[in-house]
Amino acid sequence: MALAFESGMQNLVYQMDQGSGRKVIHAALFALFAFAMAALYTFTNFQGMRDARAMEEAQLARNFAESGRLDTQCVRPFAIGRLAARSPAGGNAVIGQPDLLHPPVWPAILAGAFHLVGMPKPGTPTTSYVNGMDYLPVATSHFFTALAAILVWLLGCKLFDHRVGVLAASSFLLSDLAWRWSLLGSDLAAATFFALAAIYAGVWAAELPAGGGAEAEQGGVGRWLVPLVLAALLTAAAFLTRYASGIVALTVVFLHLGASRRRRPWAKAALFAVLAVLPAIPWLARNVAACGLPFGLVFHQLLAGTYLFPGDALARSLAPEMPDAGTAFYAVQIKAIANLRAFFGQDFGFAGGGIVLALFGAMYLHRFVRHASRTLRWCLLPAGLVAILNAAAFGEESLRVLAIFWPLALPYGWAFFLVLLDRLQFEVRAFASAAITAVLLLTALPLLMNVLPPRTGLPYPPYFHSYIGWVTSMLEPEECLTTDIPWATAWYGGRTSIQLPRDIDGFYRIAEQHQRISLAYFTTVTRDKPWVRGLSDPTSPEYTWYQVFAQGKVPGNFPLTHGRFLAGSDQLILADRQRW
Repeated sequence: MALAFESGMQNLVYQMDQGSGRKVIHAALFALFAFAMAALYTFTNFQGMRDARAMEEAQLARNFAESGRLDTQCVRPFAIGRLAARSPAGGNAVIGQPDLLHPPVWPAILAGAFHLVGMPKPGTPTTSYVNGMDYLPVATSHFFTALAAILVWLLGCKLFDHRVGVLAASSFLLSDLAWRWSLLGSDLAAATFFALAAIYAGVWAAELPAGGGAEAEQGGVGRWLVPLVLAALLTAAAFLTRYASGIVALTVVFLHLGASRRRRPWAKAALFAVLAVLPAIPWLARNVAACGLPFGLVFHQLLAGTYLFPGDALARSLAPEMPDAGTAFYAVQIKAIANLRAFFGQDFGFAGGGIVLALFGAMYLHRFVRHASRTLRWCLLPAGLVAILNAAAFGEESLRVLAIFWPLALPYGWAFFLVLLDRLQFEVRAFASAAITAVLLLTALPLLMNVLPPRTGLPYPPYFHSYIGWVTSMLEPEECLTTDIPWATAWYGGRTSIQLPRDIDGFYRIAEQHQRISLAYFTTVTRDKPWVRGLSDPTSPEYTWYQVFAQGKVPGNFPLTHGRFLAGSDQLILADRQRW
């Protein structure tokens, strides 16, 4: 009995020291570290959601959880006009409008989280600094950031060794870039996770079976086919989370498979591309049925911000005059060049990358031993070019897709740094450890600066959930309002919110032909626009609204006859009757 007990204890000690127990301990420590970093960054930097896309996706998720349909309460005049034109009777294109701008995976994930922890209750004003509804999208985003860190570790181990994987994952969790993007609460963290997982599966599928040759190729079909299918499914998931992330993952994996040392590599790459496209077909068919276009109204966003439709003029226009192909191409070209100049000034969003990003750039001058490591890094360049050109064409918000490249740069940067340390051959044994620690600290320095006091302030202006909740509580569930922050009123208020039309004539057309509007809510988004050339200029479309909210010149037939200021004179409410 004593001998059996002693043998069992020895086996337990061995497992805890060398076997599966050690892996469990490491996994638990990693999870605690990721949770601690997420909690620290959220506590010091989060005072409420401030990203328009995140709020719009969150209200989509709530609607999906409640109705099972991807309908939106954030409605744009441009979408109203497009959907009404396709309706035989030109009927109501406002209430229960299908969303035509966002892919479905992230709203579906958030809807599952809502079912798990409880449905949010919008339209209820609170006195708290942060609305409790805001934490769930951010927490879900942090969860995918932690999963992405695991993939960074796995990629480092597969492309190089365990030491590179640990250092890359650690610096990812210590980087301000990762948590800054995660704190948005948008689809970016999930899209990064799916894209990284697809690339990892693609690297796995591209590895030669043991032994090589035709016989090994036949015997190893299962070894490459399973990860190939997995890579395709994950690429489709990335695409259906954020379109640009799926295109980046498709480009990287396709090129990496084609450049592998397998027999008929490009045939396998083509098979991967076909398998990646198939899962997206039902979603594209849904968009075609809704508006006649496979990507909904996404590609119309190319014209947004051009000289033809400055700012948000396109989204706020009910029936804009669309240009011909040549004029549209020229306008997008001018917009893209201007955006590229701005992106260079912003370091393409990687201002906090620091020394590891510099090591990643210098790494291209070194030749790694492993073929997979050499091949994948060159596949990142055309994918990065595609992502940058996409961002230049669509606008600054699309630049965030470059977040995918940060976790891919970390293993290469650390691998090159370790190569430099090995070649230096310093006699001081502690030099290598000190140098690694110094690089980790430099990577974490931007994060340290952002978690030190004072805390980040409220997202007002223009977003403050108490104001928005109070305004939207004046409306019945079936009533609509128009506002310059419809994504916020849809999320916090749970009311169908029409983006403020470009001029008051658009308001009349919507109210008379499509949907009665019971309230107008103006915030600093409108009231802080340039005074001379944006509001008080009689030739500007905003002038008609300026006359209403600044000069009190309300047309005789204007249905919103009761007004009230909010937050001093920052905000203005116009209603069809006294609702306060």
